[in-house]
Amino acid sequence: MKEKIRKIILFICICVFTYSAIQLGIIFYDYYQIEKASDELVETYIEQVEENNPLQRAIHFEELQKTNPDVIGWLYIPDTKIDEPILKGKNNDSYLYTDIYKKSNKAGAIFIDEINKKDFSDDNTIIYGHNMKNGSRFHDLRYFVEDDYFNKHLQIYIYLPNGTINIYDVFASCIIEATSDLYQKGIQYSQYTQSVLNKAKVKTSVSEKQKPLIMLSTCLNGTENRFVIYGQLKENVKEPS
Repeated sequence: MKEKIRKIILFICICVFTYSAIQLGIIFYDYYQIEKASDELVETYIEQVEENNPLQRAIHFEELQKTNPDVIGWLYIPDTKIDEPILKGKNNDSYLYTDIYKKSNKAGAIFIDEINKKDFSDDNTIIYGHNMKNGSRFHDLRYFVEDDYFNKHLQIYIYLPNGTINIYDVFASCIIEATSDLYQKGIQYSQYTQSVLNKAKVKTSVSEKQKPLIMLSTCLNGTENRFVIYGQLKENVKEPS
């Protein structure tokens, strides 16, 4: 009788182990597919004119927008994994779990808030992306709350379909609630930037003169909080032809 019980227990253990191994394999395969797709986007649609120079990258938007007309820009933060197209859907659910190919994908895509204009001309443009455990999408935002990392990544580049590049100076990193009233446009600039600086984990100076802001936001896993970094438009320059 005892031998029979042992065999049953062993069988159950093997089944549990096998099921867990399969589920783990599925997770790793999903992450592999996400990274592969991101790498292929960079290889297919970006022409690096001069190595390691963000101002010498040309984005082939015509081909990108044939793939998906909702593409409105390309986001790049040097020395991070953030190198992705930006989309604008009908609402904030459009690309939450849907990729650039309009296929279901737990990593979704990087997209701007439904309240924002697609040309990044708003006083505050909110950009969302998932915090994926494999390091993709907006995972690297979590590191901006560290002084050393923040100070080594002080510029953000957004490439636009009109052949220009918006360069933003990073000025703050915060951890805020998902329901924070910082998620808004039509801001009172001085009051708003002071609120951001008051909440910042790491910060630097920000111009007193009003300039367009971007707010990059991702979840802080297991909580109702968000990692957020802010950039202020420094200049708009022409892409290499």
